[in-house]
Amino acid sequence: QYAAIEALTGPQESMDMMMASFTKRRNLIVKGLNGIEGIQCMALGGAFYVWPNVTEACRRVDAKDSESFRKRLLHDAGVAVLSDIHFGQKIEGEGEHIRFSYATSEANIQEGIRRIREYLA
Repeated sequence: QYAAIEALTGPQESMDMMMASFTKRRNLIVKGLNGIEGIQCMALGGAFYVWPNVTEACRRVDAKDSESFRKRLLHDAGVAVLSDIHFGQKIEGEGEHIRFSYATSEANIQEGIRRIREYLA
């Protein structure tokens, strides 16, 4: 209990630095994904992942759904993501989505974006 009190009331500089780092990486991945034709991505608050719509990207590579697209990204582009089916039942009419984590380095994010852009070109 004392540790919890200290975590909430003690110095917050390291927390501020961590939040700034996550925000920077989130903005990097959102901008990078939105720069790829066929992918639409919004910045989410309070998470370490993004949830872009890849419906058009699926069409461009003739992937029947996000799970097929996920497998292709892994095997053909070397990029690991999760498809929407891993997070519960899909909502009819919502399109295809995949989940990217940005709990990694900026260099890894940039390389992943480059690989996806190249794969979809």
